[in-house]
Amino acid sequence: MTTKPINSKEWNSVIEADRRLVASKHNFRKTNNFFEQILLALNDQEQQQLALEWIRDEHFSDLELERLIPIIIDIAVDGNQDHLPYAREVLFNNAFNSKDIVRKKLTSMFDDFLNSEDDWIYMRLSELLIFLNYNDLRKRLIDKCKNSADENIVDIYTTFLQDYDWV
Repeated sequence: MTTKPINSKEWNSVIEADRRLVASKHNFRKTNNFFEQILLALNDQEQQQLALEWIRDEHFSDLELERLIPIIIDIAVDGNQDHLPYAREVLFNNAFNSKDIVRKKLTSMFDDFLNSEDDWIYMRLSELLIFLNYNDLRKRLIDKCKNSADENIVDIYTTFLQDYDWV
């Protein structure tokens, strides 16, 4: 004989809200403008984290990833610090895509990041390159840092030597 659990009204409210959220997410995925809504949210600071979570949890076509990945790379390198882990996770999850979209897009954006001469961007870029294990790009960045006239940028090189024992 089993007894029926007695849940509080608050617990029942949470269960009902969760059920409605799952149904809403399912219905949203089926809309004709789902991808466009994700793009809009990705470009809105207040909605960016939620958009990154959706992207992380969804399967997008290569064509859609071609549009999403540059925006996500920009967030991972020069975006809101609170959103960096989500952006990196999306990039990592897609780094082994059959068309190597993350590597291709990051490589095409790399020179612009290097030309910025911005120590914040360099540090973020170095963290991303370590995370993705793109050693060829990491070496280019380290060489740029090592030979910089800017002391803050040279500090990034020093950090690499100390923290990662890699040159």
